[in-house]
Amino acid sequence: MTTMNGAVPVRAFFREIRAIPGTVSGRVVILVALCYLLNMIDRNVVSVAAPEIQREFGLTNTQLGLAFSVFGFPYLLQAPVGWLCDKWGSRLGLTIFGSIWSLATILCGLSSSLAGLVGARALLGLGEAAPFPAMTRVIADWTPPTRRSFMQGLTHSFVSIGTTATPPLVAWLMGYVGWRGAFLMLGGISAVWVVVWAWRFRDDPRTHPEVTKEELAQLVFTRKVEAKAPWRRLIPAMLPPTLVYLCLSATFWTFWTWLPTYFARSYHLELKSSAIFTFGVLFAGVFGDISGGWLSDYLYRRTGSLRIGRNALIGTSLILAAACIGPVLFIREVNLAALALASGFFFIRAAVSPTWAVCTDIAPAWAGSAGGMLNTGSAVSSICAPLAFGFIADLTGNYSTPFSASLCLLLVGAAMCLVMRPDRQVQDVA
Repeated sequence: MTTMNGAVPVRAFFREIRAIPGTVSGRVVILVALCYLLNMIDRNVVSVAAPEIQREFGLTNTQLGLAFSVFGFPYLLQAPVGWLCDKWGSRLGLTIFGSIWSLATILCGLSSSLAGLVGARALLGLGEAAPFPAMTRVIADWTPPTRRSFMQGLTHSFVSIGTTATPPLVAWLMGYVGWRGAFLMLGGISAVWVVVWAWRFRDDPRTHPEVTKEELAQLVFTRKVEAKAPWRRLIPAMLPPTLVYLCLSATFWTFWTWLPTYFARSYHLELKSSAIFTFGVLFAGVFGDISGGWLSDYLYRRTGSLRIGRNALIGTSLILAAACIGPVLFIREVNLAALALASGFFFIRAAVSPTWAVCTDIAPAWAGSAGGMLNTGSAVSSICAPLAFGFIADLTGNYSTPFSASLCLLLVGAAMCLVMRPDRQVQDVA
C-alpha cells in the first residue's frame, strides 16, 4: 500500500482505508476484525440474556455472578495460549481455539442448569484466550512495521463495535428466537468464521497463492520455525507494557461492566435510557481505537522514533483520559457526565492499539507470546476491576466515587510509559 510521508494526514487516512479490500493483506485484516467482532459479541451475550437465564434457572445474584466471572479464570491463560499459537501458527491455533469458543457459545444455549452454564462459560474463556495474542502474530506477519499500530487500531475498533452492538443485537434476536436461539445462532456464525479462516488464511504470506510481489516487498519476515522462545529476555521486556495495559484495561472493563448500573443508579434512569447513554459512551471508543492506531504510526513515520510514536502517545492519551473522567466525581448532570465519560473512553481506547503494537515492536518473531503476556494484564483486570468498583460503591453508597480508582490507575499507566522500550527488539534464541 502507498506510503504517506508528506501526504495530507486526513487524505492519507482515508486512502489507507480504501486500499484495504484490494490486497490480500487487507483481506486478512478484515478477517481479523471480524474475529474480534464475533469474539466480543459471543462473550457478552450472557449479559443481555442474564435476566431470562436467571428467571428460568432460578438463580440468585451470586450464582449469576459466578457464571459471569468464571470466564475470566481460563482467560488468564493468555501467555501459554499465545505461545501455542506462535508454535503451531495462527492458522491452526485459531482453528482449534475458535472451534472451542464457537462450541462453547452453542453449549451456553443448550445448558439446562447452573453447572452446565458455568462449564460452558469456562470453556468459552479458554477458547477466547487465543484471538488477541494470535492476531497480534498475524499483524506482525502481514503488515509493515510502520502500519502495525493503525491496523491494530482498525481491528480493535471492532472490539468496541462488538461491545456496543451486542445489547441491541442480542435483544433483537431474543425477540425472535429466545435466549437459547440467540446463543445457537451466534455460535453458528462464529463456526462459519472458523471454517473461512482455516480455508483462506496462511501463516507465511509468501505461501499465499494470491499475494503479490509488491505486497511481499513491504513485509518484514523475522520468524524462525525452529527457534526457541526467548523467555528470559521477553518477560522483562514485556513487563512494562503489560503493566501499562493492566492499568488502562481496568478502566475499560469498569466501563463495560458497570456503566449501565452507574447511569441507572446515579441518575435514576430507566433501563432504556441508561442503555442509550451507555451506547453513546462506548461508541466513542470506536473512534478512539482507529484514531490512536493511525496517529501512532503517523508519528513514528514522521519522527522515526518508536518512543514518540508509542510511549508518548500512550502516556498522553492516559493523562487526557484521566483529565476527562475526573470531573465525573463532581458532576451531577447526566448529559455532562456522559460527555465526560465518552471523552475519557475515547482517549482510553486511543491508547489500546499503540500498546498492542508494542508487542510487534519488541518481539516481532514471537508476537503471539508477547501478546499473550500483554493481555494477561487485561485478564487480571477483567476479574479485579468489576469487583473493586462494586466494593467501593457498596462502601461509599456512591456510584461516582469508584472512578477515582480508575484515575489513579490511568496515571500509574502513564508513568510506566517512561520505562517501556519498544525500540529494543528481542531476538530469537538460536
